Amino acid sequence: MTEAELERRVWHLIDGLGLMAYHTHFSKRSRPGYPDLTIAGTRVMFRELKREKGRVTEEQRQWIHALSAAGADAGIWWPGDLLSGRIAAELTAISRLARAA
Repeated sequence: MTEAELERRVWHLIDGLGLMAYHTHFSKRSRPGYPDLTIAGTRVMFRELKREKGRVTEEQRQWIHALSAAGADAGIWWPGDLLSGRIAAELTAISRLARAA
């Protein structure tokens, strides 16, 4: 699965759960390494998306570490996380729909 396909499927989940999210589409003018997605629900999470054999850059590692050290929910999602249900579970956990149930 390509990173673009993973992103498309993650957006489908985000939209279906009524979450807000942002993705920098032109990262050339942004600081290197900032996570692909900032997702807001009952809390905020930051996620880098990678294709199965994608590599995490040092700048991406630094951002994930800095956000996590500051108490943020930051991490990396791989295609296997989509297939295992991990991504859906993490998004559902921060959706207002989960709080209403």
